[in-house]
Amino acid sequence: MSELDEYYQKMQANQGWVIILESFARFIAPQPEQLVLDIGTGPGALVNILATQHQARVYGVDYSFQLMRSARSNYANLGTVFVTGALPTLPFGDNTIDIATATNVLYLLDDPQSAVVEISRILKPNGQLVMLNPSPKMSVASATALANERNLTGFERENFIDWGQIAEDHVRWSIEDIKALFAPANLVIDEWRERIGDGLALYVRGIKQ
Repeated sequence: MSELDEYYQKMQANQGWVIILESFARFIAPQPEQLVLDIGTGPGALVNILATQHQARVYGVDYSFQLMRSARSNYANLGTVFVTGALPTLPFGDNTIDIATATNVLYLLDDPQSAVVEISRILKPNGQLVMLNPSPKMSVASATALANERNLTGFERENFIDWGQIAEDHVRWSIEDIKALFAPANLVIDEWRERIGDGLALYVRGIKQ
């Protein structure tokens, strides 16, 4: 397993990140009959939460063969499908998925517009894209302040402040930015929430028209 894959394994095992994923899963709020695809699932922590805490039918997809093999082993009891694949070409047919989730994925891409169009392709009519990304409030300074406030230490502190740096190095979308991102994919914002501290993360639900 690569060093990056090992980092993602460690990150998703971090209790602070698990709490964030559980919060995000409550926002997703899938119904039992809906098919959910977690894009960029990594080691599969969100898939596990959705399947065990929300009784969802969930698939996971990630570019890393090693992470998918690990996820299949870790969550074999769930009967969940883990597939190797990546944006902007997902190995799923048109109009097949009820809910697509993307946690800290789209803001990292060189061409997020093509990615969102591809996600829309696989969504059923009225299907949902639910995503978590850093908000415009996220930065090294704001992440450090919250880490200090919550007495984070060790890897948990380092990982959270790293998120602030990565956000600064990439993009921090506002709601207006996301509306513009969604429009060419025939998605409209249905709901959004600011979470983590005073709103360092942005949860957004888009509906396919």
